Amino acid sequence: MSQETGLAVDINDGGIATITISQPERKNALTKPMWGELARIADDLGGDSNLRCIVIRGGSGAGFGAGADIHEFVRERDGFEKARDYGMLHAEALQALRVCQHPVIAAIDGPCIGASFVLAAACDLRIAADNAKFAVPPMKLGATLGYPELQIMLDLLGEAALFEILLEGQVFDAERAREIGFVARHVAIEAFDAEIASTAARIASGAPITQRLHKKMINRLKEGGAIGAKEFDEGYRAFDSADFKEGYTAFLEKRKAVFEGR
Repeated sequence: MSQETGLAVDINDGGIATITISQPERKNALTKPMWGELARIADDLGGDSNLRCIVIRGGSGAGFGAGADIHEFVRERDGFEKARDYGMLHAEALQALRVCQHPVIAAIDGPCIGASFVLAAACDLRIAADNAKFAVPPMKLGATLGYPELQIMLDLLGEAALFEILLEGQVFDAERAREIGFVARHVAIEAFDAEIASTAARIASGAPITQRLHKKMINRLKEGGAIGAKEFDEGYRAFDSADFKEGYTAFLEKRKAVFEGR
């Protein structure tokens, strides 16, 4: 783990990478160095074809994250120029997660507030423990989110839920987060670690070319606009892969498929 950034990366034998956020003295609040390091980590992991899935979670028992570290606002965000520079770094990290070829899970327990909420929104799948608490309260600070953050949240939640969250700034629980489509599901805190592990394992067991193409194509559809002929054809490239042949052969032979990403 970098002492400077409070981020650690662990990769297990199943091709699952876990990024752990640990700044317990600030309830895992996110700092400017963290955003820069997160962008670098996402780029590095995205280039590793042996990986199958990425999990982002909070460490040290401090929850997923209390948002941006307000203690650095005077130094890093006081005024238009500083705020824009910070926002561009923030947006770069979020974009790195979105374009990373591997599926990314946000494993949310405890507080998931403000910038940490936006970070989770940039992931592909969010699973919460029942003790999770959510809010996006820039209205209580006199701050705003930038267009990149708003776009991510609007794509995920839609206009009604986004306005509710931003204009009221209320804290809500995991069940409400599921109702508005922010989390896919929530589980008891006692079952949380096992649920995250089994979810990541299920994703990792799938054909990686299929997983990566579906992520890429869904993100492209969210951008809107006409799909070009080359893009359209990409939806069928997997049928030329060794993994596809392995998949249907394993099905016919009544055995578990072994995918190699080829």
